[in-house]
Amino acid sequence: MPKSLNILYHHRTQGRGAEGVHIMSIANALEALGHKVTIVSPPGIDPRTSAGNAPVDKSEVTTTGVNSIWKFISKNIPNFMFELIEMAYNIPSMRALERELSSQKYDLIYERYAFYMISGAIKAKKYKIPLILEANEVSGIENRARKQTFKRVCSWFEGFLFRRCVSIHTVSSHLKAMILKQGIEDERVLVTPNAIDLEKFAGKHSAKDLKKQLNIVDQTVIGFAGWFDEWDRLDLLVDVFARLKSKHKNILLLLIGDGEVLDTVRQKTAHYELEDNVIMTGAVARSEVQKYLSILDMAVFTHSNDFGSPVVMFEFMGLKIPIVAPKLSPITDVLVDERHALLFDVLDMQMLENKLDRLIGAPEEQCKLADLAFDLLMSKHTWKNNAESIVRGIN
Repeated sequence: MPKSLNILYHHRTQGRGAEGVHIMSIANALEALGHKVTIVSPPGIDPRTSAGNAPVDKSEVTTTGVNSIWKFISKNIPNFMFELIEMAYNIPSMRALERELSSQKYDLIYERYAFYMISGAIKAKKYKIPLILEANEVSGIENRARKQTFKRVCSWFEGFLFRRCVSIHTVSSHLKAMILKQGIEDERVLVTPNAIDLEKFAGKHSAKDLKKQLNIVDQTVIGFAGWFDEWDRLDLLVDVFARLKSKHKNILLLLIGDGEVLDTVRQKTAHYELEDNVIMTGAVARSEVQKYLSILDMAVFTHSNDFGSPVVMFEFMGLKIPIVAPKLSPITDVLVDERHALLFDVLDMQMLENKLDRLIGAPEEQCKLADLAFDLLMSKHTWKNNAESIVRGIN
């Protein structure tokens, strides 16, 4: 039996949204395998109590104390100053790591990547402890929500960090390719997409009362969920839905979540006179999201970014909702076209329309795709599997 490891998990997030859920899911899975996990967070942050507290609409998050300071800094100071603060954060984080590492013996440091953060690498070398990195982004990503100012400096910090890791787990093959360009050996970079907790997913939940509340009767419900960014291209989804509506009278579009891009969606919905056929729920508490997702008969990604593993995709799979999505690497890293989902060429809206048109009238195919995706999820994409992958090279 593999030995129990004493693991220090180091991160620099606010720990309330999807990142907090990811941190605690990995930590809980490692503990379930028999390992001890101590989490070192920024001052005032505790993902064990706050993970997932942020609703789907991030703009509505309220904070207090230190969290309010982090939020203010993130939203209001100039970008170059924000990056200087990120560099300076190495000083307090090294102090926090030193206190912890000097207090007891650790077998492994597991760190969530953050721009300019090299304190974990420095302390791992000092204490001769293996460092494993989880990379959900890297320097140079295009269309990132927060633009970069000092890209070359950030790349130097990254190189310093990457060379000192025994392994790097990225959430997509796109990120792996970017890391390999820095001269890191292929075998040290592993693609480890996001995952789910088995106990939270066992097929669709009943949402009868919620359907009644939203005035959904017998329609076929197509939809998507999340904090809506520009890259989601929901404007194009409304165009596609309008054309489908001319062929399928009994369909409805459900958008679960919020974001500034919905102003454009509302305008397009009014242009097509589809106000009675498009429902925008607004912000939804994370504790309620699964209930809303369970209303969907099929889920559609119009577009996405090409680097991040979308958590909601795994939720669709866990709830046995058939998926139609673009052939972006974070999606094709997981799903096989015509087996686990129907995939279309990136931004090919005619192809998307054809896939949805085909699936709307094919309930048996919907079930087959959903069942195969669910089986894939349960066999390969659980947090337990991810945790086992993390420690495989250490034990």
